[in-house]
Amino acid sequence: MCRPSFSDLTPVQQKRFGNGLGPYWLPDPLRRFITQTASWFFRGASWRHHDFGYAVGGDRWDRARCDLKFLKAMLKDAVTQKSGWAVFPQLAWLMKAPPAIALSLIFYLAVRIGGQFGSFEYRGHYATLQEVLNTYR
Repeated sequence: MCRPSFSDLTPVQQKRFGNGLGPYWLPDPLRRFITQTASWFFRGASWRHHDFGYAVGGDRWDRARCDLKFLKAMLKDAVTQKSGWAVFPQLAWLMKAPPAIALSLIFYLAVRIGGQFGSFEYRGHYATLQEVLNTYR
C-alpha cells in the first residue's frame, strides 16, 4: 500500500490538520502559545505535515524520516526568512537565523525524544487516508 501524503488532503483539511506544536498531553493554551510564537520563525516548516506523518505511522524508520523532514524544513525557514529589521534589511536574516536554528534543534530533539511516547502511530502498515481522517479530526 502506498503511504498517504499530506498533499492528498484538501487545502481545508491541510489547514485544520494537527494540534500545533507540542504533544497531545500539553494543555491547549500552552500549545497555542508555543505554536504562535514559533510561527514567527517558521513559516513553511509545517508541523501539520509532521503531525500527518505521525498519524499515518509505520516503523521507527518512518518516524525518523518524519522528524528529519521537519528539521530540514525548520532549518530552511531559519536561514531564508527575513525579519522586520528596517535599518539593514539585507542582514535581517542573520539576526533571526541563530535563534531560529537553535529552536529548530530544540524542536527536533523534542520530537525525537518525546515522539516515541504515544504520539507516533507505530504499526506494521500505513494508515489509509480515510483512517487518518477518521481518527485525527
